[in-house]
Amino acid sequence: MKYAFLSYIIIVILNFASYYSESQLFDYLIPFLLIVLPLITGNTVRLSFSKEHFFIGLSISLIFILPYFLYEINHGRTFSFPSFSLLIFQLIVVSVPEEIFFRGFLQEKIGNNIKGILITSSMFSFAHFPSFIYYQDIYALLTFFPSLIMGIIYMKTKNIMPCIIFHFLANTIWVGFR
Repeated sequence: MKYAFLSYIIIVILNFASYYSESQLFDYLIPFLLIVLPLITGNTVRLSFSKEHFFIGLSISLIFILPYFLYEINHGRTFSFPSFSLLIFQLIVVSVPEEIFFRGFLQEKIGNNIKGILITSSMFSFAHFPSFIYYQDIYALLTFFPSLIMGIIYMKTKNIMPCIIFHFLANTIWVGFR
């Protein structure tokens, strides 16, 4: 477990440094490390493709993300569908690496139970904290709540694929309202 916390500290420090330096190098270094650090510590991430888990991820996304989408539309916000390149970026550089690291690695090491979900979700939210500090993005602090959902999905399925689907769709909707 010490490697999990050390890996997390490295990611948080680099994340703060990325906002301070504004170098695009960090946009790719951090996702790379989110994938590589679990691997070099000998962790195996549970990722499998199945129709059942795909529909679990999609169904839970609809249940939790659709109300947010409708709320924003009803309050006059306009949704602009993100470009294909931004969607690919969200999937490959954000959702997949973050789910590998936070659910497949940290939650697995801390405990794939309610306590582990709460700790991992707190860590996930804190990792997004620089966005609040540097851009006053209040939504960065609210990442705790979708992280709880992703943690529960992982606890129930023991597969990061439905978590990736939820994460990707949540980010797509969030980006579309920006």
